[in-house]
Amino acid sequence: MPINWNRFSYKVNIDFFKKWSPEMAYILGFTFADGNVYKTTLAWDLKKDKELLEKINRAMNSNYPILERKASFRLRISNPIIIENLRKLGVYPNKSKEMLFPRVPPDFFSHFTRGFFDGDGWIYIRECRNEISIGFSSGSKHFLEKLILNLQKLTKIRLNNPRERRRITPKGKEIVKYQADYFCGRAYDILQFLYADLNKNDLRLKRKYDKYLRAKEFYEFISSGGRKYRVIQRDMGLPMKQMLSKMMFEEKLNGVQIAERLEVHSSSIYRWLEKTGVRIPASRKKDG
Repeated sequence: MPINWNRFSYKVNIDFFKKWSPEMAYILGFTFADGNVYKTTLAWDLKKDKELLEKINRAMNSNYPILERKASFRLRISNPIIIENLRKLGVYPNKSKEMLFPRVPPDFFSHFTRGFFDGDGWIYIRECRNEISIGFSSGSKHFLEKLILNLQKLTKIRLNNPRERRRITPKGKEIVKYQADYFCGRAYDILQFLYADLNKNDLRLKRKYDKYLRAKEFYEFISSGGRKYRVIQRDMGLPMKQMLSKMMFEEKLNGVQIAERLEVHSSSIYRWLEKTGVRIPASRKKDG
């Protein structure tokens, strides 16, 4: 593996961005979101998440230092070959407006998108609305449109159109961003595409991954049935299918008795039995 040594004895795999891998795809996506390119230097500045910069360093076989600044951590790698390889993939200086969407092989697209999402994406859990939502943001409309199109092809969700957002900075400069939002089932499907099949070595932003786990649990809770159904699951700490099976087969209760235990009408119990696929034993079908 080609290694670059400079006069400060720092090293890095200068061919890292020449060959697709899960790590390369993630770091490329994260670079499109949170990377900075200037002349022969690639840098990432993160307010938190030093751990992710350490993982990026290891993946690139780099020993460049991670500097702790006043309000952030910075990893800066200097090498003209890496910058040229990034340019061929669509990453340029002033990339937020000029970047081009790369041709990402389908096998690596979830890793690439997860990297971009970990940098320029968000997850909201709105309990008051029984809703989860996610979104992507970019200064390049072209890039975001291509990302959306590829997501639609691979996840089969409905095509989304990016919306323009403008704001004025305290110094009076106008900033134009484009964003795509997804809600409820579509948000859940995209999150599953990005995070569900990760192994322990796959790169991820820990706090975003933890937010995904909370959003997944909440969405599956609100999608599991009516309000009473969800409240009972929450209070009992068990999925409804497991709860009904336990009462029917271990405790030998019939539908009426289960209804009394859960303080609901027996008709609800029979609907829930059908919904969960729990079968009433033939010997008790005549009970209640």
